[in-house]
Amino acid sequence: MGSFEMKSGKIISLLVITVLLLQACGSVSNPDTAVNRLEEQSLFSTEQTDSIASVLSKFPDGTQFSIAVVQDTSASFYGAQRDSDQLVNVDNSEQVFEIGSISKVFTSTLLAHAIMDGLVEPDRPVTDYLDFSIHENPQFTWMQLSNHTSGLPRLPGGYFFNFLMNMNNPYKNFDEEEILDFLQNRLEMNTEPGEEHLYSNLGAGVLGLFLGLIEEKSYEELLQEKVFGPLEMGSSTTIRSKIEEQLVQGRTKRGGIAKNWDLAALAGAGGILSTTSDLSRFMMKNFDTEDEVLAYQKEPTYRVSESTEMAMGWFILTRDSGQKWYWHNGGTGGYRTSMVFSPEHNVGVILLSNISAGHQHAEEIDRLSFLLMNHYASVEILEES
Repeated sequence: MGSFEMKSGKIISLLVITVLLLQACGSVSNPDTAVNRLEEQSLFSTEQTDSIASVLSKFPDGTQFSIAVVQDTSASFYGAQRDSDQLVNVDNSEQVFEIGSISKVFTSTLLAHAIMDGLVEPDRPVTDYLDFSIHENPQFTWMQLSNHTSGLPRLPGGYFFNFLMNMNNPYKNFDEEEILDFLQNRLEMNTEPGEEHLYSNLGAGVLGLFLGLIEEKSYEELLQEKVFGPLEMGSSTTIRSKIEEQLVQGRTKRGGIAKNWDLAALAGAGGILSTTSDLSRFMMKNFDTEDEVLAYQKEPTYRVSESTEMAMGWFILTRDSGQKWYWHNGGTGGYRTSMVFSPEHNVGVILLSNISAGHQHAEEIDRLSFLLMNHYASVEILEES
């Protein structure tokens, strides 16, 4: 057997062992042991608290849900935690969670600001604004980075092996030098720009990076200057050390303590930490029809399917009722999140949790946010409120 074949065999064996280990490390939570002691509060009736309990019981001890229901210019908060197999209420609207890919929405908000300020033109190639070339000179635009039609791969090349080496913090080595070197020398496109909708963490990450380069500010500085500062989102940041005392510790899929993720130069793809209190302020601002930047961001830019379109950063979901919901979720090694709203009815739901996106029931977080949204966006509730 040749040297290459031997190396390939070792790599395959390593991958097989890794997959088996991952499968063996499934969740150990037992829904039948969870005692529901959640209480009704404000907009959260028995029906809603039972729905919350049904989902929370599927996750291990230490799991928290921080929920906000936003209506017009007000927000109601509900906190729940599984503690010693009891489902109990907790005040966590000011507690900080990693929001994962919901960060992409804010990255596109920064792009909307840059467009409205005349710094970039949405449909011009990004390379027109950079002082370096990208490998094989792909002509993807700013808007294509925002709506995932750039043709960029989902992740930088070599990511899989980096992931195997750093499974608890897979993005930490993708600093600016590494990303720029990859783009200039090793980038291989998945498709031609504009041909297809292909969700790309790399695309959203370099969007945040490139905006910082042309404005000569860091991604964090842009967020604070254009979004978090003006909206008084004082607990929102990409710098974990600023909010450590408020941080809810993430949980692995088995309930252990999860390592927080460092997104490095790709922070625009998922590096923001925030609270339901802060995110509710951003959602309320999206209900302000006089805000030209956020109104521009919500305009459809690409049709993915019959029921799904892309705005800038947002997925636009057309429901059976005809309502259009703006939605994004997020997931990291210790957190799963969902944020959905209807600008037509000025109502929305934010759900932050500290359970790993790798948990077998993680998608229940999205489903619960949709279930709550269905309730609060109904005609009956709107007429009563």
